[in-house]
Parts: sequence; structure tokens; C-alpha cells
Amino acid sequence: RYALAAWMAAHIAFQLAAWHEIAQWYGYESVPGFPEGISAFSPEDLYSNLLGTRLAVSLILDGQTATLGMYNAAMQTALNQALNQLGASPENITRFHFDMLDGLWWNSLRRVPEKFLVLRRNYDVSDSRTPTKVPGEQASQQRLALPHYWKTYRFDMLEQFQLWPGSHMEHLPEPHNYYTAIDFPALAAFADGQDKITDVR
Repeated sequence: RYALAAWMAAHIAFQLAAWHEIAQWYGYESVPGFPEGISAFSPEDLYSNLLGTRLAVSLILDGQTATLGMYNAAMQTALNQALNQLGASPENITRFHFDMLDGLWWNSLRRVPEKFLVLRRNYDVSDSRTPTKVPGEQASQQRLALPHYWKTYRFDMLEQFQLWPGSHMEHLPEPHNYYTAIDFPALAAFADGQDKITDVR
């Protein structure tokens, strides 16, 4: 049951991360007056969220969460190992490649919070994903995924992430009753279509 609960929690945590990307695009502001559309569907967001979710579950199942200090230390070690396995580059090399994407993925002539400072977005909200492909990248992409089953248990038969309408829906269309992860792809696809219309490069 402990493992089942851990994987179900991971499933819901990732759905919350995906919802955060959607909510940002539709007008969510964690600080009133500061729009977050610039950050919505950023190329690396959900892949890194998925990586963190999987690492967290591995630490939970390995018993490394007895204290916050133990968890933080174990997560730092696990994250460093994961980055090495994924072929992470030193900061100066990362900065160089980031600058090479100026005009393709981002626009250095724009400033926060201008939405189209970010030019490349990834509207895929699934929990089986590869990194957003960088132009010219030769390395094979590492797919990450979350399971939807554990032994004989199917998660969607045991839990459901529900988002009920509130008083500050901003630009979100009113759901029939509430949103679930089933609604996420359509909401993301609409965002993608609108950004293609309004993108100013």
C-alpha cells in the first residue's frame, strides 16, 4: 500500500504541475498584477517536473524521507546523478548553448513579463515525454514516464485530480462540473493554436 500511495501521489503531483502550465497561460497570477503567461508551457518545465517527481518517489520508496534534512541531502545526490546520466553540461557550456538559442527559443530584446520573450513552448501535457528537441542536437532523447498501474491496481480507478470552478477563472472556459487531467490536452491545444496566431517575432 505504501508503494501504491507513493505512485498515486506522484501521479497527482505531476497533474498539478501540468495544470500550473495551463493556468499560467489562461491568466493565473500568483502575485496580482504580474502576469505569468511568459512562463506557460516553457520547453523544459514539465520534463524537469517529471524528473523531479520520479526522483522523489525513488527516495520515498527507499526510505530516505525520515527527516527533511535527510530528504534534501538524498535529493541533491539523486539529482546530481540524474543530471550526469542525462549528460548535463557545466554552467558555462549551458550558457553558451542558451545564447545560441536566442531568436529561436527566446528573444533577448524582450523583457519580463513580455509573453513572447519565450518563443518556443511545449504544449504536451502528458506524463510520458522526451525533452523538447534543441536544433542540431545529436544525442538520443531520454524518455521519462510515470506508471498508470501498480501491480493489479489502476490509478485512475482509485484517484482523480479534480479542479472545481472558482471566483477568479480569468480566461478559463467554464467546465461542465470540474476539470480533470482528461481536459488538459484540449486546453493546451487551444493555447497552442492561439499562440500561433498571436506570435510576434
